Amino acid sequence: MSHLPFTLLAYFFNALSVLTSKFLLNRTIPNPLVYIFFISLFSLLAILALPFTKIPSVEVFTLASFSTLLWTLGAYFMFRALKIGDVARVIPIIGTLIPLILLIFASKTHEVSNLQTWAIWFLITGMVFLTLPDWRFKLNIGEITFEVASAILFAVSYIILREAYLKFDFFSVLVWSRPILLPLGIILFLVPTFRRQIFSASLSLSPSRGGSIKSGLVFIGGQLSGALSELLILFSISLANPALVNSLQGVQYVFLLFFGFILSKKYPAIFQEKYTPMILLSKAAGIALLGAGLYLLAFS
Repeated sequence: MSHLPFTLLAYFFNALSVLTSKFLLNRTIPNPLVYIFFISLFSLLAILALPFTKIPSVEVFTLASFSTLLWTLGAYFMFRALKIGDVARVIPIIGTLIPLILLIFASKTHEVSNLQTWAIWFLITGMVFLTLPDWRFKLNIGEITFEVASAILFAVSYIILREAYLKFDFFSVLVWSRPILLPLGIILFLVPTFRRQIFSASLSLSPSRGGSIKSGLVFIGGQLSGALSELLILFSISLANPALVNSLQGVQYVFLLFFGFILSKKYPAIFQEKYTPMILLSKAAGIALLGAGLYLLAFS
């Protein structure tokens, strides 16, 4: 079974999730750690499926749990970067670094063919061309640090998760990787400062308690999109090497480009998009390279 359709759909939903995160982090849930709490809470719904799974070995459970913790920490650093920088820059930089790290690892283990390696390079180069105008004169040390840390944590989490999938079935690994978020959520809730911010954010999201209906709907839509994206990406990783799956993040940026252009008209302070002939040329070259990479990947 090919991972391509699942991966492409995953990055469509991930683009929606990223846009809602940027919106909420600027308006309703300003603390990225509080946002992580809500994501963890939403992810715990998977525990309801525990009776329908097989019980994994201690090794598989440890791999899946450790992968989830690393992914969650990577998401936290990503949200910290989003607080500082533009979504049009932060996500593609992280998205470029992840497949580079995974490609280096895969080349050491000889898990990808020469044609697949070329496809990955085309996809990464396409992503760079798509985002090059957003990188100039805007980066600061804090943003770069968060982006590099996020990319490393995401990449390592995918490598570890792939090992778990090779040892056990997809559905059981997915479900048993979630319980580790319960103690994480409890620890966050027990910290008084975070607890107050959690209650404050809850009020902002609840129309029955004076919150905005729009913010509540944006949060729910973002969480559903994020959950679908994560599910599809994890399923794709169970079918193919993580380097192949993550090299397609450039497609996500095409979706971000489209949605960002629409939202910049209504929320220019949050979603800033500027277009000049050089910028359009760079983005067109990026899309062409992505198309070439997809073509090679489809026939690899």
